[in-house]
Amino acid sequence: MPRYLGLFRYSPEGAKGLLKEKAAAREAAIRKFYEGIGGKVEALYWAASSGEYTGAVVVELPDAATGAAFGMVIQASGALDAIETMEVLTSSELERALVKTMTYRPPGG
Repeated sequence: MPRYLGLFRYSPEGAKGLLKEKAAAREAAIRKFYEGIGGKVEALYWAASSGEYTGAVVVELPDAATGAAFGMVIQASGALDAIETMEVLTSSELERALVKTMTYRPPGG
């Protein structure tokens, strides 16, 4: 399954919910949600400083469409002010990508 890294920042309302529920309960809810859509949380981290993001999550999802649907649902909830996601690869996955031969012509080239 594709693996994604998500960086997120709670909205003020989302932060109030986190303060009320506490971190362990919120993590359990996040894990349950991902399992419900066929995914798996590999790791969830909370930011210890007041930086740009509240936390980071590494998840496996069945496919890109599931990731896109999740993104729309979470944005519509208002719980987050920001979410940034990217597909991430293991070293062996990157090695397989690096041996592929492709020809590309840039625009105007």
